[in-house]
Amino acid sequence: MKISPEKIKDIERLQKYERIFQKLLKSEIFSKQDIWECGESKGLIGKIINILLDEGSIVQHEKGVFRWESSSMDLYKKEWITSVRPSHQLKRLRKEERPREKLLYGSSKLTTAELLAIFLRSGIRGKSAIIIANDLLTQFGGVKGIFEADKEMLIEMQGIGEAKVAQIKAVHALAEEYLKEKMKSVSKVRNSKEVFDYLYLTMRDLKTEKFKVIYLDSAGQIIGDENLFEGTLNASSVYPREIVKSAVSKNAASLIFVHNHPSGDSTPSESDKAITEDLVYACNLVQIKVLDHIIIGDNRYFSFTDEGLIEEYNLNFHSIKESRRGANR
Repeated sequence: MKISPEKIKDIERLQKYERIFQKLLKSEIFSKQDIWECGESKGLIGKIINILLDEGSIVQHEKGVFRWESSSMDLYKKEWITSVRPSHQLKRLRKEERPREKLLYGSSKLTTAELLAIFLRSGIRGKSAIIIANDLLTQFGGVKGIFEADKEMLIEMQGIGEAKVAQIKAVHALAEEYLKEKMKSVSKVRNSKEVFDYLYLTMRDLKTEKFKVIYLDSAGQIIGDENLFEGTLNASSVYPREIVKSAVSKNAASLIFVHNHPSGDSTPSESDKAITEDLVYACNLVQIKVLDHIIIGDNRYFSFTDEGLIEEYNLNFHSIKESRRGANR
């Protein structure tokens, strides 16, 4: 027998062969047109039929029609139909034990590995999707590590091909989009933690610093956000005039500034403090309120508002303003 499941290492290709053989082995006599109904490529179907003809497992019954030799049909059925298939171990679980059914019907809380297994969908010979999910979690230290891993690192894992890498990246992107939409749908931004949750996934892994501005209307609802500056951020690279200009064009009533520290340490530098104070002063001049400046690190953040610095800068501005008024009297 030339076509054996053990010889096919790629899981996607293995699944294609399985679908073809499920159709091939439905009846003793079949035509190519019958097999085309499985939906796989005609080229692959033709290749398999030619191999089966060459090895004598099937013979031509009449033009375009083939017949299985009974002993060969039994052998292929054992390998492709009736044998216990390790690549489909999830299917052998009782329905109520399968991760997908547990999720849909809420019979019990799913483990992280079970959730991963749902979108991985299938395993490989000898490893179920749940086992592969556990391998991923162990290798990369959790979901965060899996999402951060690049394509090459993921493909090195047994059972992970390009299709599964795409699935993982798609779930990551959907999670980011969900957080963005969730944040935009809230009636008001209530605290720095909400902003951190909103932006952490998209900013924690950046290799360079990015300075983002979140624009809010008079009701405190987010009306948009954008990255305005990138690179090593200091007082000479962040321009208050550009920020004020952008805020006015969007009719923003208040702003939240966010930038990341690629080092993972969210402690503000003296330059960060100077930039923030300059921005508070500039925004006060056009009656736009600075709600916060948040620095994102590795699973942590620093909030200028929570630490009382935004209030301090506002007081400094008004103190300077009053002293100038007094000097002009």
